[in-house]
Amino acid sequence: MADNNEVQQEGAFPERDLQIHSIGSYTLDLNANKHTNLEATDNEADYMNFIHGIVHEISTQGGRQFICNSMHTEVINIVSQIVNGNIDFSEVEAIADRLLRIEVEAQEKISKLGKQLHEGLLIISHITDRNVEKIIICKAETLSYIERKTFTQQDGFPLKKKIFKSVQITFDNDKNIEEIYVNDINESISKYWWDTFLELAKKYEDEENTRKAFSIIESKILNIIRKESNIDFWNLRNTTIHYFRSNEEFEIEDYIEKCLNGYAPEKEDLDIEKFAVRARELPTKFAFDPQFSLVKKAITAKIKKTISLHESIDLVLKGEVNPGTIESARNDRNEKGIFIKTSTGFDEFGG
Repeated sequence: MADNNEVQQEGAFPERDLQIHSIGSYTLDLNANKHTNLEATDNEADYMNFIHGIVHEISTQGGRQFICNSMHTEVINIVSQIVNGNIDFSEVEAIADRLLRIEVEAQEKISKLGKQLHEGLLIISHITDRNVEKIIICKAETLSYIERKTFTQQDGFPLKKKIFKSVQITFDNDKNIEEIYVNDINESISKYWWDTFLELAKKYEDEENTRKAFSIIESKILNIIRKESNIDFWNLRNTTIHYFRSNEEFEIEDYIEKCLNGYAPEKEDLDIEKFAVRARELPTKFAFDPQFSLVKKAITAKIKKTISLHESIDLVLKGEVNPGTIESARNDRNEKGIFIKTSTGFDEFGG
């Protein structure tokens, strides 16, 4: 366990005021049902840079927001006591014991399905990040490899870090828990991590997240685009509806990549990159999670859109509309109108 109260790696994170007070790291061996405390000193620069890099990366992230079920649950109680100075940081070993026990049980359940948990490296750190005190708990990837001189299997840490799961707990000036952010490399956050291990509750339920995310994207991104280009608004609205209806999970970066970054605007000077940047900020600005399970029924009413065509005619859109189905048109008298591709409508009106 490394204590870094006196030692700071100047220049390691030049753009961020990050102080790492204490770090504990543990390997978890589910087969042997044991964990090993990895003792390291600041003289072991490569390893400490690896650990500090992971802590730094997590501290820059947001994540799905959770709240405490109780201040007396094991993990929450330990981290709160540490931040308040009531117990020594070494007590975090009880957190490693807890996670090992829970992961062994979880592995027994999923092994019947032919699945296996990532064992990885458990890292627990106490930091101050830009004057905000935090506890970070995460699982990072370890690597087995064949050593090229001895040709024996060795374990190590990849330079290209992969973080499987994390929780970032922030504290206010009175050392009370303020925010809790949870991340998972999987599409959905593993229940054993946030529920069984951390004993947390979701701050926003999936249905509320689904409804709010769609509404905010429509009002703060799509409707702004509509002011610049109608056709791009409709194309992107259809793409957004398709994303919400065809995916099981919402993840803001995935939405941006699939719906915005890959889109070629019809209007040449429409700055899609500008809207991608805005979209990335929406969860923080408008209080919904950047990752959650989609509840499709929550957006049925939101998807429906009514367009007034005439004082006695409305066009009701109930979902995405394929390109070419509805187009603007002019007749031979140069009168404006729309063309709707429909065999049923054609027959209905005497075609």
